[in-house]
Amino acid sequence: MKVSEHIDLIDGTNAHVYVFKSGDQYVQVDAGMRGSAKRVLAYYEAMGVRPSVVLITHSHVDHVGGLRVLYDLYKPRIYADPSEIPVIRGERPQYSASPLMKFFSSLVRISPVPSADDVSRIDLPKLVVVKTPGHTPGSTTYVLESGEKKFAFVGDAAFEKGGQLYVNRRYALDLKEAEASLRRVMGLAPVTVLPGHGNPLELKRHFKRPAALRLCP
Repeated sequence: MKVSEHIDLIDGTNAHVYVFKSGDQYVQVDAGMRGSAKRVLAYYEAMGVRPSVVLITHSHVDHVGGLRVLYDLYKPRIYADPSEIPVIRGERPQYSASPLMKFFSSLVRISPVPSADDVSRIDLPKLVVVKTPGHTPGSTTYVLESGEKKFAFVGDAAFEKGGQLYVNRRYALDLKEAEASLRRVMGLAPVTVLPGHGNPLELKRHFKRPAALRLCP
């Protein structure tokens, strides 16, 4: 699915996986569930290309579950916030905000990757890293300038439903931080928000009033 001329959304990965081209490199944002890996690999096979870089918004299993399969085949450089890297490497369990999440995490293990780099080391043109913690301690938004537009890959810092952005209260590790991060995302306007769950949403102006922020129970 085409999000824009230069950004693709790979269909059927649960948490969304996006791909864009930066110079001669193909950059992937998040990796979906492990079972989604076949769809991601099929995308690259159909395109006849391979990912050079994977940007991780946060380390929940629906965003990094397919990472090891991708790493074993293509050996891309992986970037994430330092607090998310121990989860990606298998050195600590996933961050869990609820008993349900803890139970789910115990059933669905992440296959660790041997290496991941600090997001501060990213050097990609027209890409800005924005810290948006709350959903997890190191939740990260990647803002890309493409043509005359901006696109924000927000992971789970903002969910979309019915043309609105919201914080998912159930899975936010720190609700106050998550609310502040959502406001930070809105403050990027004009921008097209590309969430991990839901549809792309174009924000044409900066929302200043708290009423623009909605919480999902």
